Amino acid sequence: MAQYPIPKSSTQQQQVPIEIPRSFTSIQRPSVGGPPFSNFFDGYNNHSKLPRLSIASERRINFLPPFLSIILGSNYFLIVLCILLIVPILELAIGIAYQDQCSVNIYIPRYLIVTGACGIILIALTIMIIASFICCVKQDSIAGSCLSTCIIGIIIVIIFLMIIFLFAWFIAGNVWVFGARNIVDFDNEKSLNYCHSTLYNFAFWIIIVTYILTVVGCCVACCRACFAKSFISQFAV
Repeated sequence: MAQYPIPKSSTQQQQVPIEIPRSFTSIQRPSVGGPPFSNFFDGYNNHSKLPRLSIASERRINFLPPFLSIILGSNYFLIVLCILLIVPILELAIGIAYQDQCSVNIYIPRYLIVTGACGIILIALTIMIIASFICCVKQDSIAGSCLSTCIIGIIIVIIFLMIIFLFAWFIAGNVWVFGARNIVDFDNEKSLNYCHSTLYNFAFWIIIVTYILTVVGCCVACCRACFAKSFISQFAV
């Protein structure tokens, strides 16, 4: 005969407390042995939305000073180089055109020819540095970046040696041009002191302008250094 369970009385029934479920946030949710799923995936989503650095911003040429890197990457520097290219071209053209018309000193036209040729080579090498710098920044391979860096280093060494030579050649040009200043004759072509006026005056004023630009450049560099130092000291205080 089947037996049915006897229901307990109200006094015997145990009152079980009813818990109201609470909504846990990502911070309040308890973790069991690992990070909460919401925090993990939220962090992953946030990380995936971060902007990635481009290849050009990540690659840098470490051996170049920062200011030189900025100059080489500027378009204005290319424009200045193209304008400055006019001067050595004029020196080379005038020196070749009047190389046999300066008997007072045959080295004056040679001075212009050598200075103009070296100036053109220097500007061409500088443009090659800019092109190699851009290629080095945009290279995706390590081998290509290293090759561009080596090319830049070799060109910089060549430019440094040429600058030393041009400095010595400039001093020699001063001696030749200013040494003939008091005895030069612009009228009598048969005179031993004759020199074509265009040739001599161009060489003379090129040297004068070089001195002026050197002094102005030194003053600008000193003023810039002083302003930069005072600007940094104001923020340091």
